[in-house]
Amino acid sequence: MMRKAVILACVLLCAGCLTPKKIVPTQYYTIDPVIDVGDAEATALTLGVRPFAVARPYDAGMAYLDSRHRMAYRIKEEWAELPRDVVTRAVMDAITAAGRFADVGKAAEMSLPDCMLTGEVRKFHEDRSVCPPIVELEARLELRRTRAKEAIWADTLRVEMPIADDSGESLAAAMSEAVAVLARQAAENIARADLRVPETP
Repeated sequence: MMRKAVILACVLLCAGCLTPKKIVPTQYYTIDPVIDVGDAEATALTLGVRPFAVARPYDAGMAYLDSRHRMAYRIKEEWAELPRDVVTRAVMDAITAAGRFADVGKAAEMSLPDCMLTGEVRKFHEDRSVCPPIVELEARLELRRTRAKEAIWADTLRVEMPIADDSGESLAAAMSEAVAVLARQAAENIARADLRVPETP
């Protein structure tokens, strides 16, 4: 009798294991910033852009801060591209559109550009500790002459953008707008920077 009970329990257990479970696929969200900048005074200078560094928490996961300043990630929702690549490309596109430099490209693919732009993405997340939630984007950018130590321009740019609702689509839309604003700010600041070579005494 005991043996039959054990066999029946095993059969029922296996039947439960074989029941097909609904698999929820991971959703991937793109960031599509609309680049809109004014024309700047053109120069014959070239600009090389190095891929921006990124703070450790920010990769493909869609990060958020809760009310206890604890960072977590949305479940089954990810960025289609790494934040580093998205922000670097948006800033490059904005600077190119402004027309200040004769050529803007990836530093590793240029022989010796006149100027160099480096950066670090420090914040790229949803902040749920405020109501309504917002996206926070922060990047430190530095523009230098290739052979000079002193910065021509350096600043930490910060953008906050409200999120319409708690969906991944709304988060992606808000982050797209934040990236566009930051890229425009970078291009406008660089357009106003003094790119002249300092005279030697």
